[in-house]
Amino acid sequence: MSRFQINARPRFVLAAFALAAGLPLTAAGQAAADQQIHLHVTYVCNGERIYVDGCNIRDLSDKGVCNIAHRDKLTPTGIETYTYATRAELKKLLPTCTQPSAKSIAAADAFDKKQQDLYNANVQKAEQQMKAPPQPAYQPASASQVTPPKNAEERALRRCVSSGRLPSSCTGNSLLGMFSGMVSQVLPGADKKPTPGPNMAGVFQGAGNWRLDFIDGGVLVNCSFLSPNQENYSLKFEANRTALVIDTKPRPLDLTLRADGAITGPGPVTIDGVVASGYVGGAAGTGATQQDQYGNLYDSAGNRVAGNANAGHTTFASRRATCPALNLSSKGAGVGIQTMQTDLLKTAFGGDKGPPTPPGMRMHGIFAASTGFSVEFYPESAILGCGPDSARAYPYTVTATANGAQIKIEAPDHPLILAFKPDGSLVPTTTGPYQVHGRIVTGQNDNDDFTFAPLEQTCNLAPLSPSNTIPISGGSAATMNASVLANGAPNNNGGTLSTPNAPLGNANLSIVSGFPPTPGQPNPLANHPYVLLRSSFDDTIVKSGVNIPAGTTPFKFLGLACGNHTPDCQTIMNAIKAGAASSVRADVNGSATFPGVPPGTYYLMISARYNNQPLVWLQGVQVNAGSNSITLDTRNATAMN
Repeated sequence: MSRFQINARPRFVLAAFALAAGLPLTAAGQAAADQQIHLHVTYVCNGERIYVDGCNIRDLSDKGVCNIAHRDKLTPTGIETYTYATRAELKKLLPTCTQPSAKSIAAADAFDKKQQDLYNANVQKAEQQMKAPPQPAYQPASASQVTPPKNAEERALRRCVSSGRLPSSCTGNSLLGMFSGMVSQVLPGADKKPTPGPNMAGVFQGAGNWRLDFIDGGVLVNCSFLSPNQENYSLKFEANRTALVIDTKPRPLDLTLRADGAITGPGPVTIDGVVASGYVGGAAGTGATQQDQYGNLYDSAGNRVAGNANAGHTTFASRRATCPALNLSSKGAGVGIQTMQTDLLKTAFGGDKGPPTPPGMRMHGIFAASTGFSVEFYPESAILGCGPDSARAYPYTVTATANGAQIKIEAPDHPLILAFKPDGSLVPTTTGPYQVHGRIVTGQNDNDDFTFAPLEQTCNLAPLSPSNTIPISGGSAATMNASVLANGAPNNNGGTLSTPNAPLGNANLSIVSGFPPTPGQPNPLANHPYVLLRSSFDDTIVKSGVNIPAGTTPFKFLGLACGNHTPDCQTIMNAIKAGAASSVRADVNGSATFPGVPPGTYYLMISARYNNQPLVWLQGVQVNAGSNSITLDTRNATAMN
């Protein structure tokens, strides 16, 4: 029997920047849950124009919180202010308001349909692209025809795009990698990734309000009246079944993953979970007696007090439920949180969503052989590689056997079957040479689409072991000089990045999360990368030489540049890395301490999302010799809209 453990852990989707945080998170599942509440149409309540921007997708009950935009109450910068209300409160309020016109409701519905049609078209486009027959082996371009990548990150992005994956997917991976790499240089081991192997994806639901929503590092479990609660899970490959064990309390759920994709288990079962018990307004406990239109709080004497009326949160209480036997299916289960957040990352700045992740068993991570052959798994595709640059992405399927998982990679001319062994390795069922029909990026055309030249390479098949990196050798790279390709940015900014083993000074800055704990949910700052800059964020971008268009903030411009894979993205990223004094990753409580730096003024670069509100901390901090500390919460954050 082999066992593969998936550990639940707090997740960050958009790394240090949360580049898409300024966009509301909406989905078909949310729309279905809010049929009585029309999103993105204007109501007039007591003479004020409001609209519902989105609702909590993790709590679909009447206690779930919705984000309300006030069109007639603007901040000093001209941005609409936001407040919060439960679905129950809105269902009482909205019928008393002047209703949106049938025309505006139809326009909103048409927009949602257009977005869904666009998504379906992108899915079909991506599937056709990956299933297209490989190009014939033309004479590859010479090294002089291809501009070498500036560093390892750009090289990885080129490899991903040339493999056939969508540029929007590759850009997201690139952004995550840049900041994960910076954190791992400062704190080795702080950015530990799960061991490559099989995991679960998708949403499964059944009678008794059973719902399993698989996410990175865990699964959201809820049944009966319980709210979703994140748990660990493991997969066991036994002689007569594939077991899915979820670490619920008081006893684990021991389920069976059937060949038809259903998940079954005995019952009834007892589950210890949580329920939404109420809502705490941002003014609670502050002693405030009044507030202004922006949510700022004041006492009876008119003095400003700490807190913000808009920064409320849902409270949860522990409850035990008795749930029926499980017979769960992914059919008709809707879109899960993982898919919605991944799609948000891809489409935040105009990228295609691509094919959806098939529900059931999938694979993650890199596996590499001594011959230079490699397989890099993503939710929707597997990239076959020969050496560092030749790569091609194909769809794949995962099935269970008594000894482990079996993966079939659907390359049209040479399908490849790999067996996942109990020791964690992948073993091809055939041997001999394998030709990878790779390509290499040669530039971009007038429409900003990438252009390619063929890069056909052959590696011998051999057992593959879990790996943190793609092989740096193997095959023969005919289009690039290997020494040029390997030339990337220095590991620690040429010694200018403060690390625990080589601190640059005696001034230490600790970051503490001031967000209240919420049962069943991670701290909003958990596992987030924190970057300490020598100059302000805006000045750092100005120093990069990139021109920011009038009316666009530097923060948003960076998101647009990276989302549209323009050269400005890499230029700004290089400036940020050059201007960083240190970097750390927060623990599960959102706490972290930067290695020592010389005393002086530095600037934070931190972002998060709280109560469906994107927040960013970019302010300057005075760091004196010895210990210093700053608490991050809504009072010192800037809301991004």
